[in-house]
Amino acid sequence: MRALVFPTVLSFLLLSAPLSFAANGAKILWPKLLEAFQGDLMEVEVGGEDLLEVDGLLGQERIYFHSSQKGVFTALVGVDVEAKPATVRLVLKATTASGGHHQNQIPLKIKAKTFHKESFKVPPSFDQMSPEALAEIRREQAAFARAFANTVADRFWSLPFVRPVPQEASASSFGSRRIINGVPRAPHTGTDLSASAGTEVVATNHGKVVLVGNYFFAGGSVVIDHGGGLYSMYFHLSEFKVEEGAMVRRGEAVALSGGTGRVTGAHLHWGLRLNNTRVDPLDLLRKFSNQTGSGEADKVSTKAGS
Repeated sequence: MRALVFPTVLSFLLLSAPLSFAANGAKILWPKLLEAFQGDLMEVEVGGEDLLEVDGLLGQERIYFHSSQKGVFTALVGVDVEAKPATVRLVLKATTASGGHHQNQIPLKIKAKTFHKESFKVPPSFDQMSPEALAEIRREQAAFARAFANTVADRFWSLPFVRPVPQEASASSFGSRRIINGVPRAPHTGTDLSASAGTEVVATNHGKVVLVGNYFFAGGSVVIDHGGGLYSMYFHLSEFKVEEGAMVRRGEAVALSGGTGRVTGAHLHWGLRLNNTRVDPLDLLRKFSNQTGSGEADKVSTKAGS
């Protein structure tokens, strides 16, 4: 699979990488510094002619590396929409073909991002849930927790990623937050794409369907595991075209859009989850497809060198 590429306008920077040497003299090229805004994702690359395997750890989450070409391992890393601005450490471990083991800690600077906010007041009864509704909410939470519990380490996906419906996103959709009666609510962790009821919804990439069902908030829902810790989610659907356990291809129809669940009108909620971080699907398109009109630019990552 060809190496991933990034537009120059992206909200992260990967600076020049230092070399380190395994006991047998094999050269390993590590990234030096990473920067990303809340809700963004990036590619991290480790290079070396003698590399056999690379593993990563960010906090408690495993980062899955994939060999895209000989001597090059890459992984997708996400920053959660609610991650606190700080500098954290991405721990990388490399194994060489000769049996050598090497480790490095890469600084990752998380930068604050401004998201849309909306403040208003409603009657106190607005948020009151019946015991039946609360039971449905708990069922929904448990179902999604099971879907995200066991990702496939290997990648199913390949470039490019595609938009699940042709329509554009609503303004300031991802990360927006409502403040109701002075109390901040959880941020919106997906992108709302305009789609009239009955619009065909396609898989953004290859993967395995791990959830199909109807739920209180999300309505008709499909979740696809693309491997390597990456999931895509499609909510408020009116009809399903796939079943749990099915393997789907990029661009294959998985459902029809609708207005099911706790919404006021038909549209598609498209979400992404990467190693248990909630990231912006449009950031994925900006960096890993040609569908946003930004084109492709030089890749801002390292290559194994002499």
